[in-house]
Amino acid sequence: MRLLPNGVKMKLNKAIEGFWIARLADSYSPITVDRYKGCLKKLEEFLSNPEITEITIDDLRRFMVWLSRDYKPVRFSGDQSPLSGASLDVHWKAIRSLFNWISSEFELERPDLTLEQPKYQSPPVQPFTKEEIRKLLQACRKTAGSKNVYRRPTAQRDLAILMVLLDTGIRRGELVRLQVNDLNRDENTHTYHLRIRPYRSGLKSRSRIVYCGRSTSRYLWRYLAEREVVYDDDPLFLTREDRPLDGQFLYNLLRRTGDRAGVPKANPHRFRHTFAIQYLRNGGDVFTLQRLLGHSTMTMVKRYLAISSVDDKEAHRRASPGDRWRL
Repeated sequence: MRLLPNGVKMKLNKAIEGFWIARLADSYSPITVDRYKGCLKKLEEFLSNPEITEITIDDLRRFMVWLSRDYKPVRFSGDQSPLSGASLDVHWKAIRSLFNWISSEFELERPDLTLEQPKYQSPPVQPFTKEEIRKLLQACRKTAGSKNVYRRPTAQRDLAILMVLLDTGIRRGELVRLQVNDLNRDENTHTYHLRIRPYRSGLKSRSRIVYCGRSTSRYLWRYLAEREVVYDDDPLFLTREDRPLDGQFLYNLLRRTGDRAGVPKANPHRFRHTFAIQYLRNGGDVFTLQRLLGHSTMTMVKRYLAISSVDDKEAHRRASPGDRWRL
């Protein structure tokens, strides 16, 4: 058994724990760190928790093959279909990140340097349609019981959440971190704008101002007007027990709303896609969109632009005066 340079032995599970603590201390997103930890837990179990000095590139390749061919995911829906290319890529990134940290922390050679990154195509962007948004809003208002349709007690909160996601395109983490004092009203237009605070290092969630239209501002006003006591440093959105929301709560809220509405794949990122594409369809420019979304590069914005350009081409085909007038 090989030892670390300082003569210490370390099991993989202990290294994963140290990696998790270090990444949180370095201001990485807790959502990303927890996702990586889940991926690495599978690696630990697959390799039977070896010493980190004993892990080889062949071990890591066998693990990736097992993930893609034999692993049965445990999903909330019960679906056990194989992992997607994107999910395999997350596991690859988790492995790379772990051994990069181990190499730096313990001065070890990395066994992962020749581990090939999974090849896959990004899934197509699927914005909501206008009709799907209407169904989701209606599902926020009312629920069908065993005999009657009744108004939901969280209707105003849920309507405000959906409209903010649709009208601003902010991320799930950005929404749940909003405080009441991040909400500011323009007295001239009677609309709100939101201050998005950077998350710790600001590597992903960038500081910026995003804007709400009149409809969204009306939903926000109604929600806050019905809260008994509102302090500036309160979370903007609360649970029924007056606790702050978290990302998983928001994800589950949207999924359940989608189930009631008959709208599949209702999740925060679909609202972000919908905002971006509608913004471009309605004449917005790509550089302002990049700032509003908080993207550091134009990569994702270019995907939205490509979809919007296809829309323009189809719209012209349907509306071309030269063709429709049969000139």
